[in-house]
Formats: sequence, structure tokens, C-alpha cells
Amino acid sequence: MQPSTQYHRFDRTTSLITANLVGGGLGAIPALALCLGHILYNGHLTIIDDSGHWWSLILFLILIVIGIIVHELLHALGWILAGRVPFSAIKFGVDRETLSPYAHLRQPLPINPYRFGVVLPAIGLGLLPAVIGIIGNLSLFTVYGAFFTLSAGGDFLVLWLLRNDPPQALVTDHPERVGCEVLVPVDNSSK
Repeated sequence: MQPSTQYHRFDRTTSLITANLVGGGLGAIPALALCLGHILYNGHLTIIDDSGHWWSLILFLILIVIGIIVHELLHALGWILAGRVPFSAIKFGVDRETLSPYAHLRQPLPINPYRFGVVLPAIGLGLLPAVIGIIGNLSLFTVYGAFFTLSAGGDFLVLWLLRNDPPQALVTDHPERVGCEVLVPVDNSSK
């Protein structure tokens, strides 16, 4: 019978309110940089089209609602692809206090696939649309990408909390707080 692996446990969580406040600051910096990049590259930035029609604002709001759902699905997709977990290992819900949607991974995962799932919405809904918007002078894309970069601030905070943890660590997503518990194997080779 082999001995079971022992782990050092580290709490890498924060409250949802702190994640929204601190994460908002972390997300605001790149979001503003994307908007500024659009203005410097194209000379202007607006979500109302040149003819003055408000259809683009209505479309933008509809896309934001859809994007909020897709954001959580992208977390799940990242964990499924990088961590090879089944879809059934992910729980979706909405926090009652803050009305924030969430995706919760219900099984341990190596830290790097977890990080990939955490950052995927920022790339897919934030950076990618914004870069397309800047290059193509498509203000709606840039503002959309900037919005979802801002909304990924809590995800940036989680990545910051995990910055010093080793690649051999496992993580257990916390069911009620933002972030996870990190499990680092104890090195018994020196005994």
C-alpha cells in the first residue's frame, strides 16, 4: 500500500465584493488602454454609428447580456479543454447578494489548466474583440472588448493571488468565495 500524498494548503480566495472592487481596478487599466489605443489609432471612439441611429447602442446592450453568460461558459470551456474535466464537474449559478453569475469547478485541477480557464474570458471576450475593433476601426467591438476586459478584473485578481504558486500544485475552486485553495505537495524526499 502506497502512502497518500500530503499537501500544504493555501487559501487564495477573496470575497465577491472585494473581487468586484479590487478586480474592477485591475480590469480598468487595460480596458482604458484599449479605448485609448482605439482613439489614438482611429481618431475617435463611439458606440453610436455615424448616422446617429441608436440601433448600435441597443445591439451593444443585447451583446453585453449574452456576453455575461458566455463569460462563465468560457471559464468552463477552459477547464474542460485544458484540465480535461467533464462538463458535469462544473456548476453554474448566480450569487444572490451581488447578482453576479459564476462558474464553479467541483473537482481539483492542476494549477495551470485552472489559470487557463480563469483567463480565457478576458482573452475571448475582452482582448480579441478589442484588437479587432482597433484594427478595423469598429468602435462597438473595441468598447465591447474593453467592457469585458473590465469585467474580467476579478479573474485578474485570482491570477494575481496564484502568481507565486508552483506548477505542480493542485487547486480546489472555492464554492462560495472568489478564488481557490491551493494544494502544494509536501516534499518528503529530504526525510
